[in-house]
Amino acid sequence: MAESEKAHRDDVGVLVKAMTLLVTLAEGSQSVVQLSKRTGISKPGVYRILKTLDKGGFVVKDSVRKEYNLGPAFIGLARSTHNSSGLIRAVRPTLREIHEKFNETVNLGVLNHGKVIYLDTIESRQRLRVTVPITTEDNAHATALGKAILSAMPRELALEVINESTLSKRTKNTLVSLEELIDATQKSHTLGYAIDNEEDEIGFRCVAAPILNSKGIPIGAISLTAPTSRWSLEDFAEIGEYLKKSTFDLRKTIPNL
Repeated sequence: MAESEKAHRDDVGVLVKAMTLLVTLAEGSQSVVQLSKRTGISKPGVYRILKTLDKGGFVVKDSVRKEYNLGPAFIGLARSTHNSSGLIRAVRPTLREIHEKFNETVNLGVLNHGKVIYLDTIESRQRLRVTVPITTEDNAHATALGKAILSAMPRELALEVINESTLSKRTKNTLVSLEELIDATQKSHTLGYAIDNEEDEIGFRCVAAPILNSKGIPIGAISLTAPTSRWSLEDFAEIGEYLKKSTFDLRKTIPNL
């Protein structure tokens, strides 16, 4: 009986610590060291709990800054109670502006372990449109969101993320070689935006621009997606420049993210 009671107390203790970490992360991304200092939990303890939460999708590790954020599973729960992370709150007005201008589906995404996670979306009001459920994961190499974030990373870090990914061929247009993907991200870096020309799904095109914080670190991206019947290849430049300006303006409102 004594052993079972001790095990129960230990389980409760770990659960309380996990909730404490999640509440602390709700204030913004933080490293293991920062979380340990703020919560009083040892660094090994913080690391072990975060590793478990990461497996469940409750936290995600930023590949660039080595910091943790609330993950898609937690964000999905938070949205149902009208709460959201700082990034979603900061970007939502910009998503609305883009949606009103183009009337196409606009998304906010982040990168985690070579996957794009959709944190927020506003769907087009048109009958033929793209529907992306919140917390959906997609391949970074096949999406404009993923390539936009990769293009804003230092080359070494981008290669680390790419190496985490399985470069599966989603369509006949998907870039599946390392050389092709590197060339595409370099071009996107020069332009300031990335494109998906039916690379993730036939019949749809997408443009995305990275969101940088005040230090120039990519913390996400915004994309706009539409059927090929409404967008020609010539439309990419106009849309890309608009998204680039929109994400640049966001740097003034999210300096601490």
